[in-house]
Amino acid sequence: KSTTPEGTREQLEGWLPRERWGEINALWVGFGQEVQQQKEKMLKKALTCSSPLEALALIKKLRFDVSKEAKRYGLEDDVRKAMGS
Repeated sequence: KSTTPEGTREQLEGWLPRERWGEINALWVGFGQEVQQQKEKMLKKALTCSSPLEALALIKKLRFDVSKEAKRYGLEDDVRKAMGS
């Protein structure tokens, strides 16, 4: 598990075939930017996708504070519903 962008890059390069680096990098960079800069949009996407519970679990693994952001954007009830509580 890496704690720095450089460490993450090195880990990914260790198992990802070199010919796929450009394609995958564009996907991960865009995803990372959305998680960090467009939190309301990311949370709403997770809540409205076909598997919201799994989507919320994924963004939690990315250090996205679902509870905090749900409260910030008035989506607490939606999150509770998606989590089955």
